[in-house]
Amino acid sequence: MEDKSIIRIVDIAKLAGVSVGTVDRVLHNRGRVSEEKRIKIEKVLKEINYEPNMVARFLASKKDYTFAVLIPSFIKGEYWELVTTGIDKAVAELKNFNIGIEYFFFDQQDEFSFNNTVKALNQREFAGVVIATIFGESVIGLSQKLEEKEIPYIYIDSDIPNQHNLAYFGADSHMSGIIAAKLMMREIGETGDILIGKIKYKGTSNSVQMETREQGFKEYLNNNGFKGEIYYLEIDSEQSKDVANELKSILNNTNNKLGAIVFNSRIYELVELFESIACGDKKINLIGYDSIEKNVEALKNDQVLFLISQRSTQQGYDAIKSLSNHLLFSKIINKINFMPIDILMKENIEYYKNYKL
Repeated sequence: MEDKSIIRIVDIAKLAGVSVGTVDRVLHNRGRVSEEKRIKIEKVLKEINYEPNMVARFLASKKDYTFAVLIPSFIKGEYWELVTTGIDKAVAELKNFNIGIEYFFFDQQDEFSFNNTVKALNQREFAGVVIATIFGESVIGLSQKLEEKEIPYIYIDSDIPNQHNLAYFGADSHMSGIIAAKLMMREIGETGDILIGKIKYKGTSNSVQMETREQGFKEYLNNNGFKGEIYYLEIDSEQSKDVANELKSILNNTNNKLGAIVFNSRIYELVELFESIACGDKKINLIGYDSIEKNVEALKNDQVLFLISQRSTQQGYDAIKSLSNHLLFSKIINKINFMPIDILMKENIEYYKNYKL
C-alpha cells in the first residue's frame, strides 16, 4: 500500500481492525464511535498521511456559497474598480465550487450611507462577508452582528485591531504613512512646509485608513526633526470656490519649500485645485496613494512626484479566495496579510501597469 492516493476505506478498516462503517463514521464525523476505536483509526490515518478527496466530496454536495461584499460605489478608473476586478476574477475561478457574490455599495464619504447599506445586508443570510473598513465604529458594529450569526468576515483596505475578523488583506497603513513622510522630507527637507488635504466626510467618523496613514506620517516627522509648518485643507467638492481661496491663503503664508499629500486615492483632486489657482513658478511636491487612472496621469505629467500603491486588485482576489478556502476546505487563514507597499514614479509606472493577476 505504498501509493497513498488509492488508499480505500476498506484498507483503513483492515489496518485499524475495525469495520468499514466505523471508519466511515470517523471520516465524516457522524454517528457514535467508541474512543478506543476512534484512536485506532486516527493513528492509522496519521501513519498513512490520509487526506480524503475534499474537492470531490464538496462537488458531490452541490452546496451554494454566496458572499456579501460591502464596498464603496465607484466610477470607471477609480480605486474600488480595481478591487472589484480582483474579486470578480476570484469568483470566476471558483465557479465550479458554487461560489457567488452580491455587492452592497455605499457612498465612501457618507457614514449614513454605509449604515443604511448595512441594514440591507443584515436582512439577508450570507456564507461570509468582505468589508471595506472605511468607517471604523460602524464596521465594528457590523462585525459584532456577524459574529452573533457565526458568519466569517474579512477586512480589506485597512485593518481594525482587536477584532475577530477571519483575516485582513491590505497594506500596513501606518507604515505606508511613514514611507510617505520619508519621501516628503527628502524633497522639502526639515524646514519645508506641508499641506495635508483632508476629504470631507458626512457622519461622525473619518476613514480608518486615512487616519492611520496620517498617524504614521506625523510619527516619522516628529522622530526625524521636522521643523516646518503643517497646514490642513478640507477638500469639499460642493464648496470648491471657498476651498480654492483657502488654498491661495496657505500659499501666500509660506515661502518655504512646500509638500502636499492626501491620504487616500484622490491626490488628483489636489492637483486640480493647484491647477485652478495658477501657482506660477512655485514648485509643489505632491505625494499620493494608489495607481488609479487620474493619479497616473498626474504622475506622468510631473504634477505628482510619487504614488504609494498597495495592490488593490490583489486584495479583492485574495479575500475571496481565502474566504472560500476556509469554508470549503477548512483551511487555516493567516489573520494579517499585508500587501507589498510599492513606490511608483514617472519612470517606473508603465512597468507597474503591466503587472496583472
